[in-house]
Amino acid sequence: MSESATNPPDYNLSGVDFRRPIPRPKVKGITVDFHSHLQAARHGQLWFEAADHFGIDCFVTMSQLEEALGLQRDWPGRIQFIAIPKWGEWNEGFIDEWLKRIESFYNIGSRIAKFWFAPPAIGERKWRLDSEMFAPLLREVRDRKMAVMTHIGDPQIWYDSKYADTAKYGTRDDHYQMWENVLNEYANVPWIGAHMGGNPEDFDRLQGLLDRHPNLNFDCSATRWMAREISARREEAREFFIHNQDRILFGTDQVSNNDRGFDFLASRFWVHRKLWETAYVGPSPILDPDFPPDKQPQIRGLSLPDEALQKLYHDNAIKLLAKIGVSFEAWG
Repeated sequence: MSESATNPPDYNLSGVDFRRPIPRPKVKGITVDFHSHLQAARHGQLWFEAADHFGIDCFVTMSQLEEALGLQRDWPGRIQFIAIPKWGEWNEGFIDEWLKRIESFYNIGSRIAKFWFAPPAIGERKWRLDSEMFAPLLREVRDRKMAVMTHIGDPQIWYDSKYADTAKYGTRDDHYQMWENVLNEYANVPWIGAHMGGNPEDFDRLQGLLDRHPNLNFDCSATRWMAREISARREEAREFFIHNQDRILFGTDQVSNNDRGFDFLASRFWVHRKLWETAYVGPSPILDPDFPPDKQPQIRGLSLPDEALQKLYHDNAIKLLAKIGVSFEAWG
């Protein structure tokens, strides 16, 4: 028996043939992944090979500024950028540097800025999105008529374990009050709450956020997290997606890397298409490290109606981008 058979890779535990032909999503127009991380121009060839196979045409992506022009040159008409800071450089002048990078991304066509405020940003960096420290960034984005994407919250299983020290990290309720303080102040700015607003375990919370903030949308990115939690509450999730079908954007949170080949990238696309389009009930090919190997969560697909899929994969993204003056049909 081969080594691969005895030790399958953690992105294909069940031996799926990811190159097996698959129909395109039942969508009129392009399919848009609104949340991804195409890290480098050298990753583009495999990235788009896997994307083409699964019928995903265009990406709104978080790439470092130093790679953005190369990606824009190599894949015209298929990428729009989300402005991000230079990760890891949190010295005294990082706010000024972040402002410069927002301007630079804006100058190559970006009209969205990302703010990462997961619990480690709050507990370890002592950041708060509603503090005066970040006000210049939010005002800059508003004044440039850009949209905002925020990562607030994290999986509940992490709140129950790695963030259990609430004296350090605060509580989920604290984190969401911080977010709403800013949403209230910037009520006219188009807003995307990444990863189903960071709380797919609680649809009541998510519905309240949408009801109180008409400018807010969610993306459904983060493959393992969504597969686990959406599947665990399949009927409630399906009802939520249909009820809010005008407010949810398709996203994978796919991340490229020098070591991530076709099958790794394909595994994420495969899971998302099973989860949203089909009634598949069965194992995920991707190892969920939050659970023991013998207790892996199953996928329970939502089999969303065609109308909801059309909006999820295409319409909502195109409409939101149009609000901020962005199209995949032309630069900027």
